[in-house]
Amino acid sequence: MKHILKLGLTLALFAGAACFCLALVNHVTAPVIAQHQEEKANAGMKTVFADADSFEEISDFAPSTDTAITIEKMYLAKSGGNVIGAVAQVSGPTYERATILVGIDKERVITGVQFLALSDSPGFGLKASDPSFTVASGTTFYGQFAGKNANDGFVSGQTFDAISGATITSRSVGNLLSQGTFSAGEYLAEKYGGSASAGGAPVAAEKPVLFTFEDALVDILGEGCATEDVPYDDSIYPHNMIVDKKVVVKDATGAVIAAAAAVSGQTYSEEGGTLVAVVDKTRTIRGMRIIRLHDTPNLGQNTALPSFYNQFAEKSADQDLRPATDYDVIAGASISSDCIADMVKVAAYEAAVALEAYGGAPSPAGSAEYTLNEHYLME
Repeated sequence: MKHILKLGLTLALFAGAACFCLALVNHVTAPVIAQHQEEKANAGMKTVFADADSFEEISDFAPSTDTAITIEKMYLAKSGGNVIGAVAQVSGPTYERATILVGIDKERVITGVQFLALSDSPGFGLKASDPSFTVASGTTFYGQFAGKNANDGFVSGQTFDAISGATITSRSVGNLLSQGTFSAGEYLAEKYGGSASAGGAPVAAEKPVLFTFEDALVDILGEGCATEDVPYDDSIYPHNMIVDKKVVVKDATGAVIAAAAAVSGQTYSEEGGTLVAVVDKTRTIRGMRIIRLHDTPNLGQNTALPSFYNQFAEKSADQDLRPATDYDVIAGASISSDCIADMVKVAAYEAAVALEAYGGAPSPAGSAEYTLNEHYLME
């Protein structure tokens, strides 16, 4: 017993000493790191706003309208004591994450852009901050924004040149610039007579949404519906997928109006995903929602965006779901997109079959022999 107590006391002393050392190191290094970051930002501000001779930090600016994007800091750009523009420091998601400085004058013209941090893929997304990489216009990716008016918007491939093979990074940088220039431009317009915005606040980017089974039904069919479990043979795996649940859906009068099936299958990730599809008595897909998904953030996870999953509404449970013909794939995530479409097909067909016993339309001849995209076989 004494040995155990001695050992415990020794371990506690070592742990305390380690915590003290870590705290001491943090106390010493944190101010140095902060100073280096401040020096980098100060140098960057002069780079993005060369006509300014001084910068004054402000704190009463409007925050980003997109909860995923943060306006971390904002500075007034001055020349001879007069305000001539502003610089915003903006952080948010790209393929990974980025922090940029963007300068804008009182006419909402961009004076320069610089990356303070970018953690995207080498050889692809990192080209955005590479001073040796040029886009179609002949300048660096970030250099092409100087001289552009923020009122013209930031649409990748339209109002600015995207990086080939890095569409997510390109589009996301546009989102950062949109938020940063809007906040800075509004501040200049309100406080220093700058030009007004040509439109409203930037629209926040869609976010992937995962549902529970119950919430998915409410989102598709609305409140007031009840469900009843439907028995099924769980030893059968249609197209190597697992049927997790089948229900019929009843309205307020108790009448069966639809059926839903939850199916799990392979996606780009080995862990796969689960979704639910709802079908009405005409074998029409009323909607689908994703319950579980382990694919790559900003790529495969974007199959959980409303703009993707809403494409399957009003399709038939008996039609093949093919890319480009029946739905648009997520850029850079064609395998995830096709795997989700395969799961929708299986879930919708299983729901339609279950509904036949409750007055739903019967399966057309040959519909049980449907085929899938089966991209997962290429993994």
